[in-house]
Amino acid sequence: MAVVTGASRGIGRAVALRLGAAGFRVALGARSLGDLEGLVAEIEAAGGEAMSAALDVRDDGSVATFVQEVLRRFGRVDLLVANAGIGGGDLFWTMTPEEIRSLVETNFLGVLRTVRQVLPTMRRQHRGSVVIVASVAGEVALPGSSLYAATKAALVRFSDGLGREVRRDGVRVTAILPGFVRTDMTRDLPFPMPGPDVVARAVLRAYRNGPRRIVVPGFYVLLIALARLAPRLVDVVGRGILRDMDGEGRAR
Repeated sequence: MAVVTGASRGIGRAVALRLGAAGFRVALGARSLGDLEGLVAEIEAAGGEAMSAALDVRDDGSVATFVQEVLRRFGRVDLLVANAGIGGGDLFWTMTPEEIRSLVETNFLGVLRTVRQVLPTMRRQHRGSVVIVASVAGEVALPGSSLYAATKAALVRFSDGLGREVRRDGVRVTAILPGFVRTDMTRDLPFPMPGPDVVARAVLRAYRNGPRRIVVPGFYVLLIALARLAPRLVDVVGRGILRDMDGEGRAR
């Protein structure tokens, strides 16, 4: 049985469809219930079993209620895909306090809330897989995404530490670091990129094999290594990005 947060579109939707096709019973959570109802119907039309419920990962009560509904319906959770997140493609000093708060609450604290609600069930089962969707930005931060990158870096470190904490309980933790993937968030970028199913396939690999980290597409491993070995090259790329932005963080 699998739980997918942020399931209404993009990566979350692709993960839900892939898991349903693989035989998982799937619980879908997102703020947009209308999109979820159509996704449930699509999974069930293909022979799967799914449920949907409203979920706002920024709210402790919403997360607790969602997990309670899942456990009432299915009785257990074998796989949690903590995917809910938002973009933040702005220069830090141009962001309002509300935008800063929303980004941190959704991308980082929202994952912590969800994992905290699901983890007791997995520990009682002595079995479970937690998959946290982070980002290559958590390893390579560029101008226009400094705070977004910080939230994703926090997820990578959290995943590492949590995995060590719960290993003896039979729970495995994997961070998936996607590079640029074709979603609503990236639709205006002027270069080719894979679809979100590349992340969905990585989720299945994480569940079956339990690696600590998966980078997709795989060639981003080289980018991460290059950024560590030659950070000045990243600085050059960063200066190019800044030249293409005006003083308020907008693309020229």
